[in-house]
Amino acid sequence: MPIVVNRMINLSTDLNLEDWGLLLQDHCLRITKEIEETLLLDQSLHIEVAAGATAQIVDVTQNGTIEIMISEGATLNYQILNSGHTKRIIECAGTINVLEISLHQTTEEITIVLTQPQAYGNLELLAISVKEVQLFQQKIEHKAIQTSSNISNFGVSLEGAQISFDTTGKIEQGMAKSVCRQLSKGIVMDDDSSVLSKPILLIDEFDVIANHGASIGKMSDDSLFYLMSRGLTKNEAFLLILEGIIAPFIKAIKNENLKERLNEEIKQMIKR
Repeated sequence: MPIVVNRMINLSTDLNLEDWGLLLQDHCLRITKEIEETLLLDQSLHIEVAAGATAQIVDVTQNGTIEIMISEGATLNYQILNSGHTKRIIECAGTINVLEISLHQTTEEITIVLTQPQAYGNLELLAISVKEVQLFQQKIEHKAIQTSSNISNFGVSLEGAQISFDTTGKIEQGMAKSVCRQLSKGIVMDDDSSVLSKPILLIDEFDVIANHGASIGKMSDDSLFYLMSRGLTKNEAFLLILEGIIAPFIKAIKNENLKERLNEEIKQMIKR
């Protein structure tokens, strides 16, 4: 039976909860069961998720390196919240769902390697930047047949900020029936701001599905004028449209304290 504990477990110190399915020692975390409590990560760590295990990690690491190995039949829901300047390498034979929200200057690097048939990697990123630079290098490698991946990025750039999505999907020869999808969207709020998408597909097999797309520009005047015709000011209309984009990312955060804190920080940023 899963464990239900109404708190977050901080992974900054060694712990031995083998009955719960958790063992952290010498910067190595092993997860062996279905865990319902959220695990809070704030340091470099090697993580192993055993077959059949399920866990949720919130990662706020700064200037670190995270290595994750996910076994067949295992699922990791991995949320990266205002982490910075961190490299992540994930070998996945099961399922990895990554949700990242970035609000500050950073250089992020993430590689997901799908190693067994039916392995799945999903990465969703919301980046909001005011006056700062955010650079994201994302790579998914398909090294088994019938693997699937998806990368979805959304950037909002204000007051001269720069956001860059450098996204690569690779399907190796012989990895038939695999699916690799990429999509990046961006809104720039002034002439000095930018959102740059650099999608790359490296496909060495014919029997696959692979596609990428990008949509970047200023917020639609038609959408703003429509809402303003209903009585909203231009700033209110702008905030309403952005909140519709941001809401799914915030909703996905399970911890209420973190959710409220991020939501408030985002509101303060886009109201400036």
